[in-house]
Amino acid sequence: MRLKRLWINGFKNLNDFEIDFTDKNGITVLIGNNGSGKSNVLEAISSIFIGLYKMNTPQRKPNFEYEIEYILEEENYHISLTKSQQGDMIYSFHKNLNQIQVGHFKSNYIEYLPTNIIAIYSGEEMRLWEEYYKHSYNDFMKDVKENLQVLSSPKLIYVNKYYWDISLLALLYSDLESNQEFCKKILNIEDLNSVNISMKFNTSNLSNFEDNSIVAFVKSLNISDEVDKIVTIEELRNNQLIGSEKDLFLKLIASIMDKSSKYKLIENIKINFQNNLTTGLLSEGEKKQILIKTALEVIADTNSLVLFDEPDSHIHVANKGQLKDMLLEYNNRDTILTTHSPTLMNIFDNHLVYLENGEKKGKEKAEILKEISGDTMSSTQQQILLNSNTDILIVEGKTDEKYITTALEKLKSVYSEFEDLEFNFLYMGGSDPENLNKLINEFPPKKNQTVIAFFDRDKSGLNCIKSVCTHTGTKDDFFGDIKNGIHVYFYPKKDGFTHSDFEIEDYFNIETCRNFMFDDFSTFQDTKKKFKKNDFAEYCLNLEASEFDGFKKLFELIKTVKGANL
Repeated sequence: MRLKRLWINGFKNLNDFEIDFTDKNGITVLIGNNGSGKSNVLEAISSIFIGLYKMNTPQRKPNFEYEIEYILEEENYHISLTKSQQGDMIYSFHKNLNQIQVGHFKSNYIEYLPTNIIAIYSGEEMRLWEEYYKHSYNDFMKDVKENLQVLSSPKLIYVNKYYWDISLLALLYSDLESNQEFCKKILNIEDLNSVNISMKFNTSNLSNFEDNSIVAFVKSLNISDEVDKIVTIEELRNNQLIGSEKDLFLKLIASIMDKSSKYKLIENIKINFQNNLTTGLLSEGEKKQILIKTALEVIADTNSLVLFDEPDSHIHVANKGQLKDMLLEYNNRDTILTTHSPTLMNIFDNHLVYLENGEKKGKEKAEILKEISGDTMSSTQQQILLNSNTDILIVEGKTDEKYITTALEKLKSVYSEFEDLEFNFLYMGGSDPENLNKLINEFPPKKNQTVIAFFDRDKSGLNCIKSVCTHTGTKDDFFGDIKNGIHVYFYPKKDGFTHSDFEIEDYFNIETCRNFMFDDFSTFQDTKKKFKKNDFAEYCLNLEASEFDGFKKLFELIKTVKGANL
């Protein structure tokens, strides 16, 4: 499936709202402030398709107008729901510009719609589940309890924390090399056949079912009629009643996920690996990656639509780049995701859609950023900063960002206390008091956001600080201030540094600076070369982590300021 266009009118804060998907290459990343409508887009899409899958159920019909265009099996579809002059909500269906009658669509909807809509939702809010996905799940469980020999997949599938073990087991079962390598990486083991699956059965509940495919499946797992049983991956692969990994996934859902204890045939599953480690002991980021991989590889096919709400939450910043690789591997199906992460925003540069809450303020602020930063900040970087709740460091110039970003990346590999630090950058265009005043007045922190302005500890930096703070003394007796919610500091001196002035380059050992300066000297004329900060920033990319130890003082201060803001 390939989305082409979506127009929504009258759904929450989405009024005359439109997205063009044609240049997104199968991956659309929604960014914006809290309340801008990112999650509302996912909810609206879910409402659209549950209404289409359940057209014979009037209460599932959306109460807002929309138009959606997509390509399915090389055919172009245009579906709309618009309000007539009489106030009725009227459907219209077209295939390759040819109209399809409503009755015909209802009878043959499977050939016109995506295979399924899959959602992974990160928050605690259950509205998406309650309003849309629960209905599809209930239909699926109703089929399970009837005498059905063929189990149909739900049209809307909602995957959350209750699916960790089911998802991992489906991936372990798969014979695809990419899935095997993924499991080895997550579980950190070489031989997947050494993994044991412990299942607790409710054998007495089998009598509550007619003989059907699920009863036969459960009996095939537990031929000895035990309450507790160990099953191996090899036994699952040799089971004639299990087809694909998706078939296993659906049969496990049917056997385990029923809310009623009367119809729960398997009480729980525990996957044991590496001396009785279980899925529950994996990190939140690792478990999130399991769900994402399962959605993309096991559940979805090329005619699916996948919706991810902040899929990078809990995933270590160092692994967020792998999320892009994972999504690009499956870009033959359409994926829409929301995020606040500047890391994801940067790596998905060409896939971004910016959402504002109907306010013009964002455009005004973009003009201010352009005025202050000149050509040093791209329009994409400006929008990322405006639409993100991530912490911000205001620095004098782009080289400061390069130093800090490189130092943080290097030190995270050595010091775990810095792993959670992540921020965007704003440039002041040097130590310019006028620019600093604009930034402080126009960019106050958002809720739960920390913004810190850092200056070199020199005359220019002091003049800039005095222009916005009440400080009238020297640079040696300035210990920080807060203006309009923004923290203002000199760069803290590294341990053992005794000089009064301190610039960001002083975080490096003086030997490092000398090596850079004298590395390519071959003639006397070379001694006249100036220290070029941009070149030094590039030179630093290849330094060892130990060369950045001086920056620890900076990151420790940032953590202290963040802690005080909580």
